[in-house]
Amino acid sequence: MSSVVRQMVVVALLLATVVGLFVAGQIGQRRLEDASARFELSARRQQALSALTQLVREGESSQRGYILVGNATYLEPFQQASSRLGLTLQRLDAAFAGSGPLARGNLEELERLCRTKFEEMRRTTDLFSTRGRAAALEVIRTDQGATTMAEIDGVADRILDLESAEALDASHRWQASRWTSIATTSVALAASAGLALLLTRLMLRQWRFKELETEQLTVRQEELAQLVEQRTEELSELSTHLQTVAEQEKAALSRELHDELGGLLVAARMDLSWLQERLGSNDPEVREYFARVQQALQSGVDIKRRVIESLRPTLLDNLGLVPALNWQVSEACERAGLRHIERYPQQELKLTAQASIAVFRIVQEALANVLKHARAGTVEVSLEVAPPWLLVRVQDDGVGIPPKRLRALQAHGLAAMRHRARALGGLLDIQTPRAGGTRIEVRLPLERVLLEGSTAHLEFVRERRA
Repeated sequence: MSSVVRQMVVVALLLATVVGLFVAGQIGQRRLEDASARFELSARRQQALSALTQLVREGESSQRGYILVGNATYLEPFQQASSRLGLTLQRLDAAFAGSGPLARGNLEELERLCRTKFEEMRRTTDLFSTRGRAAALEVIRTDQGATTMAEIDGVADRILDLESAEALDASHRWQASRWTSIATTSVALAASAGLALLLTRLMLRQWRFKELETEQLTVRQEELAQLVEQRTEELSELSTHLQTVAEQEKAALSRELHDELGGLLVAARMDLSWLQERLGSNDPEVREYFARVQQALQSGVDIKRRVIESLRPTLLDNLGLVPALNWQVSEACERAGLRHIERYPQQELKLTAQASIAVFRIVQEALANVLKHARAGTVEVSLEVAPPWLLVRVQDDGVGIPPKRLRALQAHGLAAMRHRARALGGLLDIQTPRAGGTRIEVRLPLERVLLEGSTAHLEFVRERRA
């Protein structure tokens, strides 16, 4: 073979190499663009889905805040969320246009659940307007709203799983084609030093781009973490505010029932006694009716007293925490036929108003859980000063709390107790001893809960200085 022929063969091979690199580059670029478009579509879909679930949660938070507080300004976010629901659903449908039948079915189910959720919240709001807070709260305490919200989260998770699977499949295909392109390029580099240099420069450029992308991703992750921490703190402050407002509303309602309803019932009994004395009838039937009305009025007085004590225990305000806890434990356990053991400090603890109601509500909620779930025979309630902590324990000998319920988002009672403890700088610990049952222990810092100037506070300060 002559040199000219060899040169032509080499030139032909080089041209073939260049053409092959060009074709491989174009194919790789097209596949990269397809993968990039798929990732952007996945991001838009996730953003649209997140916007919908966030809208539902904002509406639920606003509606519940309005019902608890009774302030019309709390209802404005719900009304805005309700008005934006249709547009948000349209954006979600547009983002998932062209998706498979399984995804479309989940989208239709999610749209139905969201509309059902907003309809439930509208009915509850209307019920609050027509029949008052008690009726609305009774509806909220049912599992209907939580079930619908759990179904919404479940359908949203299924949609995200499908979208993630499709995006991951696209990523795998892109990775496979990428490695094929690299292999083709490596073979071509062996035939041309110039192409090797060009490929090296391209790889260095790509590596620099990845490093820059990694740095930007790290910055975005830090910003997201700070945002999550800020939102968590804001939600905690809002929850504390709502609890405080709820306690104030309960106290105001308790005073109103005591002053207004109590006065009416007492006046009615006095007037009835006056009528019975003035009439002086010896008719047994008339006397029976008088006695029945007296008994009904007395039952009303008893019901009024129980409601007032449930809303805001008068013993807590008049005698202090320990007598109020003693009454609460005795009343609840005797009503349920449950044996109880109580241990309190010999010296009366003078706590701040916030700490007193928090400890009382924690014990009240713990007793409610024991009576509802534990199937226990004995419950023990203790209050102990162990500097630097005030320890509050409620222990029973029942069946214990299943681990799934401890992790469940629907365990609002446990969440409320934990939040009350954290609001005072304390901790809540739930244990299941080997002997059985459940032990709930709350640790509250004495420096936060003791009333300044009290004997216990002065002793605690002296111990710290020593």
